[in-house]
Amino acid sequence: MKFRTKLLLLNGLPLLLFAAISLFLGLTQFRANLYNEKEGNLRSAALAALTFYSSQGYGDYRRQEDGFVWRGMNLNISRKTSIVDDLKKQTGTDFTFFFGKQVAMTSIRDKNGQRGIGLTADEAIQTHTLEEGKQLWCRHIVINGTPCQAYVIPIRQESDDAVVGALMASAPAEGLRAALRNYVLTTVAAMLLVLVAVFVFIHWHVNWFAQKFSEVTDRSRHDLLTGIYNKVTFESEAAKALSAKKDDEVSALFLIDLDDFKKVNDTFGHQTGDEVLKALSGILSRTFRSSDIIGRIGGDEFMALMPISKDESLSQTDGMAQTILEKIRAVKIGKAQNLTCSIGVGIDDAHCGFSALYALADKALYAAKEKGKANFVRYSCPHVANEEK
Repeated sequence: MKFRTKLLLLNGLPLLLFAAISLFLGLTQFRANLYNEKEGNLRSAALAALTFYSSQGYGDYRRQEDGFVWRGMNLNISRKTSIVDDLKKQTGTDFTFFFGKQVAMTSIRDKNGQRGIGLTADEAIQTHTLEEGKQLWCRHIVINGTPCQAYVIPIRQESDDAVVGALMASAPAEGLRAALRNYVLTTVAAMLLVLVAVFVFIHWHVNWFAQKFSEVTDRSRHDLLTGIYNKVTFESEAAKALSAKKDDEVSALFLIDLDDFKKVNDTFGHQTGDEVLKALSGILSRTFRSSDIIGRIGGDEFMALMPISKDESLSQTDGMAQTILEKIRAVKIGKAQNLTCSIGVGIDDAHCGFSALYALADKALYAAKEKGKANFVRYSCPHVANEEK
């Protein structure tokens, strides 16, 4: 996995997790508050309806043998259905009066517009309100086939305070679900906008950091003066290339050393010496192919690894070495001129490995120095064939 991708995941996943947890906690809190608000509203509506109902003269109740409920000599209140309709118009809440388990009057109507007179009190209403005389909050209740929320209070007989019925204020649950759905959609939309903005910032930050990291990493792999590979990187890349060498290829390792480079520094100064090193680095970069590996391994020593075909190995390496010798002679930096270098070339005819090939090239370089410098020597591995120029 790329470094940039890892950074994006490390920065993005905690943010997404935080957003998901925040959405869940926010939804839970909103849902609880919504239920509490609904409970309070329905409870207030039920108490107000009972007060209004009692103020109309319906205070002391008893049930007739025919099922109708009376207060003294008043009319049959089961026929006074306009009361619940008026209350619904004023509050937007359905009201239902139970006397016993049966509905005496209600504003609830079925799909055909018929009033639900045949409704029976829910088991919870029968137990908590009709039998125990307790108020009841129903978060989830099905009324006439419709999911609802309801608040139920007992209706007591004035003469002996006995529970003779119940008043229920109810509202369909669809409104609550719509509110929850709208909350989720609104919150998700707002959260997505924030996440997009944050991710844009993270993406920019990660790109910037990855670029800086790449620059630092690149500098750690390259020689600061010349810009080519440093010793550690060159040896690592060369070892990989040698291990991946094809059977029909030969690897040539060039070890290049400037002759009497100390005199350049002592005579013309280290700044001129640095310019000479840069010039040699430029010669190697332009002479070798982009697929070849070149590096500065220390001081005035450079190295290059070049894979070539077996048929052309000798002519190609000799031509490359001769070209480098000629180009370095042509360098003029201030008063520094007539520069020369010595080159040792190790040819890997087998899979002798980087260490053995390095030792072979170093031996060839030593031989070139012994022969008077400004020339190259080529040795082959495992057969040491010597050619001096």
